[in-house]
Amino acid sequence: MNADVRSIDALRDWHANLTTYGETLSEGLAGVELEIRRAFDWLSEQLGRWQRAVRECEEEVTQAKAELAARKFPGWDGRMPDTTVQEKALRTAKARLEYAEDQVLRVRGWSGRLPKMIEEVYRGAAHRLGAFLEIDLQQGLAILSRRIGALESYAGLRPDFAPAPSSSSVAATPSAPVSKTESRGEQPTPAPTNDGEAKKAPTHPEAAP
Repeated sequence: MNADVRSIDALRDWHANLTTYGETLSEGLAGVELEIRRAFDWLSEQLGRWQRAVRECEEEVTQAKAELAARKFPGWDGRMPDTTVQEKALRTAKARLEYAEDQVLRVRGWSGRLPKMIEEVYRGAAHRLGAFLEIDLQQGLAILSRRIGALESYAGLRPDFAPAPSSSSVAATPSAPVSKTESRGEQPTPAPTNDGEAKKAPTHPEAAP
């Protein structure tokens, strides 16, 4: 099958654009992998943060219970002291503890679901794209590069591919001198014969005997 190649420069541009395309996609894949690692790191940090919060809230609950228990003994006058503030502090501490424990469960849930989601939605397509960039695209670029080299060599051997002469080279080409007679549009005088006289052709041919 013959290839109708009209511009080697267009093939060079195509090769350059394909190279840029591959580099852009490779950088994109690397960026996605970096964001995935950041997501796992963030979940790990959040898990540690909320686990510390749970321990702190447990201590607050323990302290609130102790303060409430201390207020349940009657005073010197035999009356039970008011425990409204201590009871409210205990409810607040328990609510904070419940929220922190809920956040630990949420983070652990996402830590388990995220790898499965990445495998199902992203990893397979990313692997195929990476294989295309590393193998197929590189092979295609190598073949295209060899074809461009062959066309460049072929163009150097073809005379019809040679560049047209420049205007300066055409202007520098010497031309034959033009006589004054030719410049006025007159016919030049024929050169004399050997005897120095110009022969004239008869006006009318003689009749045959």
